[in-house]
Amino acid sequence: MKYTVIQNGKSLYHIVGANLSDSCERYAASQLQHYLYECTGTFIPYFSDRCPRRTPEILIGADTRDGHAFVTDAELDALGEEGFLIRTLENGDILITGKSSRGTLYGVYEFLRRFCGFRAFTKDVERIHHMDEVVLPPTELLQKPAFEYRDAYFRFAFDGAFCAKNRLNTTLGDISAEKGGSFKFFNCHHSFDDLVPPKRYFDAHPEYFAEWNGARTPLQPCLSHPDVLRIATEQVKAWIAEHPECRVFSVAQNDKIVWCQCPDCRRADEEEGGTPAGSIIRFVNHIAKEIEREHPQVLIHTFAYQYSRRAPHLTRPHRNVIVRLCNIECEWGDSMETVAARDTAGKCAEFLDNIREWSQICNRLYIWDYAVNFHNYLQPFPNFYTMAENIRFYKAHGVRGVLEQGNFSYGGGAAMDDLKVYLISHLLWDTDADVQTLIDEFTEGVYGRGAPFIREYIALMSGAVRSHRMTLYDHPDADYLSDALIERADELFDAAERAAESEEIRARIRREHLSVRYLRAVREEDAQTRAEATDRLAADVRAARLTEIMERTNLEDSFRYMKASRYAKERPNRYLMYYIVR
Repeated sequence: MKYTVIQNGKSLYHIVGANLSDSCERYAASQLQHYLYECTGTFIPYFSDRCPRRTPEILIGADTRDGHAFVTDAELDALGEEGFLIRTLENGDILITGKSSRGTLYGVYEFLRRFCGFRAFTKDVERIHHMDEVVLPPTELLQKPAFEYRDAYFRFAFDGAFCAKNRLNTTLGDISAEKGGSFKFFNCHHSFDDLVPPKRYFDAHPEYFAEWNGARTPLQPCLSHPDVLRIATEQVKAWIAEHPECRVFSVAQNDKIVWCQCPDCRRADEEEGGTPAGSIIRFVNHIAKEIEREHPQVLIHTFAYQYSRRAPHLTRPHRNVIVRLCNIECEWGDSMETVAARDTAGKCAEFLDNIREWSQICNRLYIWDYAVNFHNYLQPFPNFYTMAENIRFYKAHGVRGVLEQGNFSYGGGAAMDDLKVYLISHLLWDTDADVQTLIDEFTEGVYGRGAPFIREYIALMSGAVRSHRMTLYDHPDADYLSDALIERADELFDAAERAAESEEIRARIRREHLSVRYLRAVREEDAQTRAEATDRLAADVRAARLTEIMERTNLEDSFRYMKASRYAKERPNRYLMYYIVR
């Protein structure tokens, strides 16, 4: 049996939603109607199940008509919060449903992907096949996400419509309830200063803060002081009352490599195997248990970061605690497993041990991963394939949520950031997704006739970093960046620009070309030549509306650093624009 939804510009089908469906399911139905029309030029009516059935229907949600007759409660429960089912029925109907309306919306986008060629490559670039007919074979399709929390921490990935279409539930995405909402954190960052503000308490109560090298410092709180615990708990309760839309609240160390060494905190850490995570998890658990009594749905988030990466030996994180393990010290030229095998005493080997330790004791282990060069946002960071390998490792070891951090500055980035976001969204949903297929479809959809040259550039850069140490802070004189490599990359972008079939596509290619032009400019040995190349690059950076090319650094300062020293290594009197992205 075939399900002929559209043929010869006509359709016998209607799109039907439940009379009392919420805004997300109504949005899902309207998106199906819109994109089917874009695909075929045929308009399929959408109405409520208050109207009597006339012809075959596409049922949006199990609450529509007698949808529950065709899917069991057990099947819906198995979908979880975000999974979906697409099922063709013997009476000719097609059922698209999740247990939640967000799952139903994801099911609609999968229907469009699978049967209409729909892709949302970026927030501005989409593709749908133009077809004369839409015909389904008998279909039984069930999908669930590989991770419950899927976050691409890149500026252009905060667009709510893009997130919904690519099944990202990022906390910073502007994802309205209509688009399914998000896995909303109140604060996904370092938060101890917000919980116990030094400006409010340090002068009067230095004992509330960390003892470090024999003196009190406001850089971290003292986690064993009962007043600190009381103040922090009250603040979390206040946040929950003020932000009912949020599910997760952060109780996490500040971004300073200092921790309390007072006798009580030191004793706790020693009892837990000598890791400062001991006093942190004990502190977080006290708050988490108190919060659970009044708000059992709320989760408390903390970091295992830098000095706190090693798991405690005795104390297990409470069941409502998220531990987010960060790998900022690692390297990304090869997969973490490959690097760890090569250097069994290195940071990657330590990090993989940390994952194994935490996964044994933690109900919700998340990862904060990285996909960017912080010192030089424009410098290529070709982790396309290694990112996929690392994500598969995370899944295999019980990780339940992943954030991939990139360029979050207000103007967004280049350095193939849009491709990274596309890969992240697909790999965090399905770890078995084929990376090369995703790269091929993205480059074809975004760069048109320039795609073959961009793919060669991606392969060139990816191959160059293999077996090399690529970190988040490399300079443009990194050993994997040779003159010959940069020359060839420049040629490929020139060829891609010449091949582009429109000025719109050419502009996208030029934006990515900024990465190679940055390398060429800062590698110039002659100061005058470097200054001239910097000025040319600066004009095009501004035209592309980039706001940062070095993390948290004013553009004008960045260009000044480029001119002042080869490789932009010398950055005197650097002023960091610290801002929290919320």
